[in-house]
Amino acid sequence: MPAAPQNLHAGRTVMADGLSELPESSTGYATPMSASSAGMFATTLRSRRARQKSALPPLRWLPRFMVGRGGMDKVIGAQVDMSQLWLSVPRRTLRKSRRKSLGQQQREFDSDLLGNACSQAVAWPDSMRLMVSLEDDQAPDGDFNGRLNAVLQTSGFPVSRLDLVFQESGLAQDDKETCYTLSALRDQGCQIFLGGFGSAPSSLSLLRERAMGGLLDGVQFDVSMLAPSGMSWQQSGNVPLLDESAMLFYRAALDAVKALGLKVRGIGADSPDLLAFVQKAGCIEASGTVLATPETTAQITERFEETAGRPRRRRMARTAEGL
Repeated sequence: MPAAPQNLHAGRTVMADGLSELPESSTGYATPMSASSAGMFATTLRSRRARQKSALPPLRWLPRFMVGRGGMDKVIGAQVDMSQLWLSVPRRTLRKSRRKSLGQQQREFDSDLLGNACSQAVAWPDSMRLMVSLEDDQAPDGDFNGRLNAVLQTSGFPVSRLDLVFQESGLAQDDKETCYTLSALRDQGCQIFLGGFGSAPSSLSLLRERAMGGLLDGVQFDVSMLAPSGMSWQQSGNVPLLDESAMLFYRAALDAVKALGLKVRGIGADSPDLLAFVQKAGCIEASGTVLATPETTAQITERFEETAGRPRRRRMARTAEGL
């Protein structure tokens, strides 16, 4: 099997900007260059050095292990992640350019990284998986699969052994093209991962920071999110009242909230099933139409007086409530 190229980006730069040797006279000395030739040579040399500086460095790999119950770790592949290896390639190579936007430079960087990684990993055993962390915060865009197909055809690496890590902002794009792109990748055996979980500015990181800083008392959770969405797929039968997957996910999420010492109050308990979830999830309080419908000021005042054990007093004052 031919050796995999070590640096696709640099290789293309050499071929595109290769410099021929200067012509020599019969005496063996280089012939003098004109001012225009010297200026062109200096410009080409500076351009070539600039491209070589921004080229991808030699890849370094992080072995991937599957952790077993008995403490025995099994190698399942390797990951290439520049940011974890202290190389900071995107910050160093991506520069302001009049010709190319930052997004286009990020996409080109990811394509070079994918091409380099796949070309080197094609010689791995069939049981080893390749994971690549992408830097483009807009990936996967509508043209991502086309760029990936070109890389896979050139390198010969099978997509079924490829795992991709996308940034949160890229996966958060709520459009059909993103869903189709991810579906096509997963159908071919490519595994998709969300990078930076809990580290980017989000409700999860905010919750942790404010709770540990003593600036938060609790979380209000709307249990109406447990209702099945219109995109839920059912093989047969009627649609259930509550989404089982959503119940498992949010129950675990609320356990994480309580682990921070925060209180949880459930709102939107408009059915007995939703109220049962609130009770089983350990919420300290709840509200919803199954418990009580909205009341006027007079009604809520009367309810409070009855709760306090005071006798009911009839107020004849005329108000604007109910008009």
